Amino acid sequence: MKYLFFFVHPSKFHVFRNTINFLIKNGHQVKILITSKDVLEDLIKTEEWDYVNIFPEGRKIKFIHPYISAAINTIRTVYRISKYTHDKYDLFITDDLLVVNGWYRKIPTILFQDDDVTAVPESEILHYFTKYILTQEYSNMGKNSHKKIPMRSFKELGYLHPNKFKPCYSIVEKINPGKDRYFVLRLVSLKSTHDAGKNGLTDADVYRMISTLEKKGKVFITSERRLGSALEKYRLKVPVEKLAHILYYADFLISDSQTMSAEAGVLGTPYIRYNDFVGRISYLEDLEMNYILGFGIKTNNKDLLFNKIEFLLNHQNIKNDWKEKRKKMLLEKTDLTDFMIWLFEGYPASVDSVRNNPDSQDRFILHSYVENKSND
Repeated sequence: MKYLFFFVHPSKFHVFRNTINFLIKNGHQVKILITSKDVLEDLIKTEEWDYVNIFPEGRKIKFIHPYISAAINTIRTVYRISKYTHDKYDLFITDDLLVVNGWYRKIPTILFQDDDVTAVPESEILHYFTKYILTQEYSNMGKNSHKKIPMRSFKELGYLHPNKFKPCYSIVEKINPGKDRYFVLRLVSLKSTHDAGKNGLTDADVYRMISTLEKKGKVFITSERRLGSALEKYRLKVPVEKLAHILYYADFLISDSQTMSAEAGVLGTPYIRYNDFVGRISYLEDLEMNYILGFGIKTNNKDLLFNKIEFLLNHQNIKNDWKEKRKKMLLEKTDLTDFMIWLFEGYPASVDSVRNNPDSQDRFILHSYVENKSND
């Protein structure tokens, strides 16, 4: 079969990487389009893929309102994609505007979406053009729910499922040779269109957290946003592909990022997610309410934030407790990579099968799981 992928965020590289490599190895033709976004192209270059960066200069337009910028970029993106869609493809897979090209070229498109439409209402535009929406089974796609392919998984299990990810403690030893307790803080910029009016961790919050956490261990910060000189010394200076190993062995994570919070959760590392999206994203509610792998706290409840930090600091055997919670989750969620390979290779019969009977994907759930005890 012949596939065209277009994704615009580094997180989707991780989601699709194992699937794309398998499809190529299995003799399928795969073409990838991307835009410049953070470290996305650097990650792509680590693979031997046939790819084109259609926005090497990036899509951000400075000094105009984000909504006007989004409208202009819609036109620019669809036009630039069109140069690479003349060949006959069997399936388009994307998290962005390739759905429009699929619609007018009459090529079936699967839109990968992890956030509820209520959290990112602008995604309804993409829903109109796509044929299918691949999303977590509990996610709310509003009036387009009839297009759902319900995955019994989390997007982070596309690259952090134990079938695909093996933690390596030697990576941690390079930043923590004394084997001290350590904590990770993740700070995001909250500058996307759907982030307008949303808040997360402030610098004052971070200073207060550090003063508490440093009494118990080391603090590392990974940040999208600029850090002041007093915080810069805490910045975690490791390649992005090594972060999961550091997150796995951390005591816990404090973050205003959705994705890294979920990564911690599926790895069995306790997390506190502090932002204004709490209560609005179904897959994180699943992690936090059904599996209690993390805690979502809204920014109007700062006292609860610091109370929860004290709770995690003083919780005895916390990592062992979280390993048991993770085990329960893994025995109920699919290996997303294996599920997507089956879904894409078997199209259209596979899509019809899982839409008519979501239980048909249960073959990709572990029947048993034993936590890796090794340190390397």
